[in-house]
Amino acid sequence: MSIFLGSCKGKSEADNLNKTNIQKKPETTYQDSVQLKKARSVLAEAMKNIQKEHFDDKTEKLLDSARLKYRKLNYIPIEDLSNLYSYYDVLTYKTNQLDKNIQYNKEFINLYKNYDNKDYQKLLMATTNLGYSLGDIGKPLDALQESVFPIKNTIDSLLKETIPDSLKLQLQVAKIVNYRQLIIYAQELENGKILRESVDDFEAYLLEDNIPKQAEEFLPYALSNLADVCIDLGEFEKAKNHTSHWKSLVPPNKYIDQLMIIDLESKIQELNEAYDQLTFSFEKAKEVYDLIEENNRFKNMFYSSIIHREAKIELKKKDFDHELLDDRIKQLMEMSVSDIKKDQMFALYAYDLKVKKSFLTKNYDSVPYYLDVHLELASKFQRSDFLNKHTLNSVKYALLKNDSIDLDVAINNYLKRIKIKSLDEIDASYSRNNNLYGSLHTAQTLIELSNLILENAKLSNNQNLFQKSFKLALLSGVLVNENRSQFNFNVFEKNLIDNINTNLLLCRSLMEVANTENEMINDNIVNVVEQNTNSQLTIKNTINNIKYSYNEEVKKVLDTLNLMEVRIAQLKSQLIKNDDDKNLIEELDSLKLNKSNLLLSLKKQSYDSKINDALDFDVAELKSNLSKQEAIIRFYDYDNLYAFLISKNETKFFNLGNSEDLSQKVFNFLSDVKQLKNFRNSYDDVSSNLEFLSKNQNFKKVTMVPEGSVSLIPFELFFYKNLESDRVVNYNTSLKLIGNINKDNNKLLASYSPTYLEKPDNKNEFRVSIERSNNAYQLPFAEEEAAYVASLFDGDLYKGTAANKENFISTVYNYGVLHLAMHAYVDEDNEYNSKLLFSGSDSEDHLDLNTIYNLKLNADLTTLSACNTGFGRLDSEEGVLSLSRAFQYAGSDATLTSLWRVPDKETSIIMKHFYMHLKDGLSKDEALKKAKQEYLKSVDDPNLKHPYYWAGFVLTGDTSPINNSPNYWIYIIVGSLFLLLLVIIMKKRSNLG
Repeated sequence: MSIFLGSCKGKSEADNLNKTNIQKKPETTYQDSVQLKKARSVLAEAMKNIQKEHFDDKTEKLLDSARLKYRKLNYIPIEDLSNLYSYYDVLTYKTNQLDKNIQYNKEFINLYKNYDNKDYQKLLMATTNLGYSLGDIGKPLDALQESVFPIKNTIDSLLKETIPDSLKLQLQVAKIVNYRQLIIYAQELENGKILRESVDDFEAYLLEDNIPKQAEEFLPYALSNLADVCIDLGEFEKAKNHTSHWKSLVPPNKYIDQLMIIDLESKIQELNEAYDQLTFSFEKAKEVYDLIEENNRFKNMFYSSIIHREAKIELKKKDFDHELLDDRIKQLMEMSVSDIKKDQMFALYAYDLKVKKSFLTKNYDSVPYYLDVHLELASKFQRSDFLNKHTLNSVKYALLKNDSIDLDVAINNYLKRIKIKSLDEIDASYSRNNNLYGSLHTAQTLIELSNLILENAKLSNNQNLFQKSFKLALLSGVLVNENRSQFNFNVFEKNLIDNINTNLLLCRSLMEVANTENEMINDNIVNVVEQNTNSQLTIKNTINNIKYSYNEEVKKVLDTLNLMEVRIAQLKSQLIKNDDDKNLIEELDSLKLNKSNLLLSLKKQSYDSKINDALDFDVAELKSNLSKQEAIIRFYDYDNLYAFLISKNETKFFNLGNSEDLSQKVFNFLSDVKQLKNFRNSYDDVSSNLEFLSKNQNFKKVTMVPEGSVSLIPFELFFYKNLESDRVVNYNTSLKLIGNINKDNNKLLASYSPTYLEKPDNKNEFRVSIERSNNAYQLPFAEEEAAYVASLFDGDLYKGTAANKENFISTVYNYGVLHLAMHAYVDEDNEYNSKLLFSGSDSEDHLDLNTIYNLKLNADLTTLSACNTGFGRLDSEEGVLSLSRAFQYAGSDATLTSLWRVPDKETSIIMKHFYMHLKDGLSKDEALKKAKQEYLKSVDDPNLKHPYYWAGFVLTGDTSPINNSPNYWIYIIVGSLFLLLLVIIMKKRSNLG
């Protein structure tokens, strides 16, 4: 686990735990013997008091006295040391002196680790107790670094050695206990990286299937935490499996455990909207609940959450059962009348249901009273989730009453909780100069507030409400960006981002914006939506098990950055409660500065697009780097298709209409092009939505960053039908990637052209798909093309069976230009199954998307001279999911791909011209345009001039020229002329002399 390696403190502790034979027993003097006898006498008295449960000042003073006496010795016997600190641990923990408990456990560990023949169980126990205390005082990160990680490393190290079976068994038991603590502390940190690594590590251990029976006593509770975390991660199937495993270990008479299991099952059922199953779970829970003795303090804890969950589901029904609901509320109220403090909270659940019911039954007169009690209880029990619900309900009530004053009060009260004075001060750069104290949970509440207000604004066309909804969505987006370290990479976060982006863009299209505010608002939206879109892609790839690999240097920086962000989140949480603590403020400011410097150093490194999400995006910086002749058009597809035209001096906004309608138009147009039909009518239909292109023709270089159905069209056709303009069009997949390129100057080219088996009985699913499309499988022109490109650049040619996946993966880093003339298989139902077909007939012989994402490329350009390499299934996060994007993520500065299946011969003609112009020093986009123009000039048959044959090739990414190896003949000629001139000058001077 990288986080273990990145935690230097934790690793150092683990190394120290493994040191032995350091503390040598010296010769005992008479003075030492007397001192030891005194120390033992005082310690024995303290131990008797603790055994009698006398946890008072007198006992503590005895321990302190014994400690002072022992410290005067040259050598403390190992058993004495163990006894002294074991009883210190008991006393300080029982008296809730956790700071002292931490101090003494650390002291014991540092002393005990140096002894020979020590009892590792005692050492591990002290380290475990240290972790418990650190966790109890709200320091889960310290608990991980100083307890859990060192224990894990020590156990793993010892289990590799030859040790007695009894010790091995103890270590296996300790390992399970430690895994449970690992999950608990990782969950408390709300840090997705640590949490996911912790889960992966524990699950890998469970798969080893060598857990001794003695450890199974501790396994159920570890599995319960693991299942709960998997729910947070949105991995419900895993959660079900871990819950089933837990259930198989629980005896029939352990009713509390059974209730805990049903509680988890019902939680999964609620999130999956499996309402019938949840009703069944409630009935089962009631049976188990009735079997538990009345005085069990955990009896109501889990049953109450099941009741609350089942009642919420009932309220979602169109005609809910009033009697059933009232009965659930009554049960919760009765359970809240208890001496157990946690049970008293169930009244909060009851009032939560009463508020919901009042809204549904339109019993608005009772809402204020229920809201007040709800707030009082939520504040009393410090339940931020219910405080968030109270804000949502207060806003909902104010909107129902059409009371703008109460609406502002409800919003401002919430903002006050997260230390924001007013919505007016919020813009996309707010967090750079201010400390934002909200979490991802806060972002979720803010977007729900935005949703409520936006729905009301659309009904009334109230501009003031549009402004409020927009600002709340903007703040939510800024908080998401601020809290990226908290991502669990699940569908909930994906949906949150989707909601934020939708609201920002819809509000922008509905707001009446003054000209003076246009630029600022548009830039704010682009900053937030672009960052969120990149984060959404990272979330989606993680869900689909694409795990980025980094070189060790980048990995260390990212791990350090992650731990910084964890600490920043902790400090912000503390400052919410104590916002005038100067030490906390100074530490926070220092950490933010260090984080900023670390990100800057990361950005200055040779660019790796896989670190894209760690870096912030600033549209102002992007605009400052544009020339006056350049423009970028960024599309966003959220119900409607929106576009921002970004130039050096302005950012324009366009609403291009309903996405579904436009998708149908694009489909019709592409169908006409691919079938070589007259496409004038379908072209005009698409153009009607893209009129803004023809009205903004002042730029010579235009970078398109498409999304949605327009990702499938070649935009140069919509600027000029036959390439007659001097405008050059290129593409990119993200605004964040524009201008970020690899700095390595390696320009060596490799060209790949596999041959494919012809045996009919060897046909695989990929070949069948390709043959059905164009009735051919071999690519004779591609073979010739690959050889030509290799010879033109004096590069390496891999052909036939040498063009295999193994050769490609093992040598790809050596090349600055990659030319792949081969088939591609694009799975339109699941883009992660897409492959490049290298030599071979089996699936494992081909290069899949996951492998491409994790290649380490050093490429200035990757040309995928294959069918459909730029085409893939449409997706809201990525636009066109494609092999092209995967290569760009792997480190290729630019890719040249095709949007549809182009015949082998025509592809070869265009590719040869393209590389000739690259050789001459043209920029990549200009070289591609010239190649297309020359293709059109070279063909006499008017049918072959149809856009089907040439328009589908698109360049994505960096457009700068490829600087070839120096042309030494030019240097020789220039040098010779210079020498000749020098000789002439010298002769003239000698003649004058």
